[in-house]
Amino acid sequence: LRKGAGGSIHEPIPLNSEPGGATIHIEVNGIQRDRLIENGLNPEIPDNRIIGAALGQSRFAPTQVISNDAGLRIKAAHLGLVAAEHQPVGRAANTRPMGWFTLDVSSEIVNSLYNNGEVPTDAFGGNAELVVNEFAVVRSGSQSALVRCNGEMTELLSAASPEAWGLRARSKEQRFALELLMDPDVSVIALDGRAGTGKTVMAIAAGLEQVVENRTYEKLAVYRPLVPVGRADVGFLPGGLDEKLDPWMSAIHDAIVALTDQRSSHDARRLIEDFTARGQLSLESVTFLRGRSLHRQFVVVDEAQNLEPTTLKTILTRIGEGTKVIFTGDTSQIDAPYMGESNNALAVLIHAFANQSCFGHVTLASCERSEVASLAAELL
Repeated sequence: LRKGAGGSIHEPIPLNSEPGGATIHIEVNGIQRDRLIENGLNPEIPDNRIIGAALGQSRFAPTQVISNDAGLRIKAAHLGLVAAEHQPVGRAANTRPMGWFTLDVSSEIVNSLYNNGEVPTDAFGGNAELVVNEFAVVRSGSQSALVRCNGEMTELLSAASPEAWGLRARSKEQRFALELLMDPDVSVIALDGRAGTGKTVMAIAAGLEQVVENRTYEKLAVYRPLVPVGRADVGFLPGGLDEKLDPWMSAIHDAIVALTDQRSSHDARRLIEDFTARGQLSLESVTFLRGRSLHRQFVVVDEAQNLEPTTLKTILTRIGEGTKVIFTGDTSQIDAPYMGESNNALAVLIHAFANQSCFGHVTLASCERSEVASLAAELL
């Protein structure tokens, strides 16, 4: 921008050629120190200087503070400024697709589905707007069917639900997720849903099934971000790297306990060590992905809602031939600072890859963990 403006940034720089369009202006000393001090804010703190600069700008024009820092927004609002969270265009949380929906159709369409196994996608009419690898529950009176869009054709799902490492679907959303997880033609998957819906367990089960049993992939690689939940960062934990990572990988241990019906986490740990020794399993931090090339692996990136979009690009550009990558997370439970429901890696992936033949996405709603977990996810 500086070079485009002829080397000077003294005056506001237009961001486009349209008259009256947006400009960018760098404010250096125009902060309202007196206003900040009057309200008990230290003008030497960078966040407070941003607020002070906005106060100075507000003397000349309507001013809005845009920030993903909740603390900064609260302080700005306290001083009378309009403050809002950054919302990328088209990525508002309430506009994110579910990956499936319910559709009322004529009895002829349902009959055709059961007789032929598929119908043209345009048979549902313009209101359906089915995209590739999207699912639907089609209904006509007492008749219903589960279908999946494959582009020009929409096919009926078979009566037999896919099974992964002994795990069967407990809800229609889990059925949709397993369809994608076990499909070798879908190489990028996003599973979004609140706590207890089975996202991580299904991803791990599908990985074990296709690595250990079917040998479709050579390794199950599980990555998690090192984002603490109200406790010290990884560097403050005792021990070597494996011991430091252990608390962050406990959710994966729990998933394997549930899948293998082991009696204790100690038994699950021995199973993990066995798979690891055979080169079939690795548990790592997302931090160590840069520079890697992942070939013929089943990759699970858990807690993806705590990743930045730039990290998402880093992960996807590591993916080599014959690799499948699954992102799981709950966009209503974000622990990373400055991250919201619409600007985290999982939400960005769902919007960016929509309608790509290699991509599938399902939002899970039914909590299968326990009644307490379901109530907590709903009420808190």
